[in-house]
Amino acid sequence: MRIAMAQMSSGQDRADNLRRMAATLDRAAGQGAELVLFPEACSYRGPLSAEHVEDRTGPTLSLLSERAARHGIAVLAGGLWLASGDPGRPYNASVFVGPGGEPAAEYRKVHLFRLRTAEVDEDEGAYTTPGERLVTVSYRGFTFGLSICYDLRFPELYRALARSGADVLCVPSNFSAVTGAVHWEPLLRARAIENLCYVLAPAQEGVSPDGFVTHGHSLAVDPWGRVLACAEDGTGLVMVELDRGALDQARGALNAPNETVPAVYGGQVALEPAHG
Repeated sequence: MRIAMAQMSSGQDRADNLRRMAATLDRAAGQGAELVLFPEACSYRGPLSAEHVEDRTGPTLSLLSERAARHGIAVLAGGLWLASGDPGRPYNASVFVGPGGEPAAEYRKVHLFRLRTAEVDEDEGAYTTPGERLVTVSYRGFTFGLSICYDLRFPELYRALARSGADVLCVPSNFSAVTGAVHWEPLLRARAIENLCYVLAPAQEGVSPDGFVTHGHSLAVDPWGRVLACAEDGTGLVMVELDRGALDQARGALNAPNETVPAVYGGQVALEPAHG
C-alpha cells in the first residue's frame, strides 16, 4: 500500500491550513497514495477558541471527506478539536476518513501532554477532555491503530492495539523540539520493534503561533525497527510503501509480542536485600 505523510507548519488561519491540506491531498493522489496522513493540529494550531471546536460536519472533516471521495483515497486527520460537551475542554481527536468520504473511525487522545522545563510549561489537560477507549480501523488489508503524539510515551497503549490486530501504528504529532531531539526517533522505533508493526508519524514542524517549537522529522518505521523515510526540514510529503510480506516475515521470525507473561508482571515484585 502506498502511503503519503504530510509534514506541516500549521497556523491559526484555518482557511489557509485547509487550502494547503486540499492541495496536499491532490498532490498525494497524483502520486498514487491510497492513504494520506496529516499531523496533529493539522487544520488549526494555536490557543483554544470556541470557533475552532468542530463536529463531524465542520469545515475540516467536510473538506477531507470531499477530497477523499473525489480521489477514492483514505485520509487521517491527525488531530483536531472536536466537541466533547464541555466547551472549555474539547477532545483532541484523530479521525480516519474512508475512500468514500465517510468518517470511519474516531480516536480521542487518551494521554494529554504535560511538560515543565525552562523552555516549555504546558498542560494539555487544562483545556482538553481525555478519551477513554482505543480504536483500530481496517483498510485495504491492513489494520491501523490510532494514537496521537504524547500517547507515544505509553507502550501499554500500543501493545493493546497490537493485541487487537493492529499492523500499523499511527502517531500524528505536534512533538516538542525540547524532547523530540532526544526522544522522538527512539520511541517510534521502539514501538515498532516491541509490536512488530509499521509506525507512521506525520509531524508538525517550525514554531506555532503561541511560540511552541516543534521537532518535525516525520518518520516511517518498518516492523523490524528500520527507518523507511524521514522528512527533511520544511513542509511537504513523505511517501512510503507498506509491504504485507515484510510484516509477515518479521512476525514469523520473532514471536516476542505473543510471549508476554502478564501473570508475572501483575504479581508482587520481590525486593531482596543485598548485604555487605
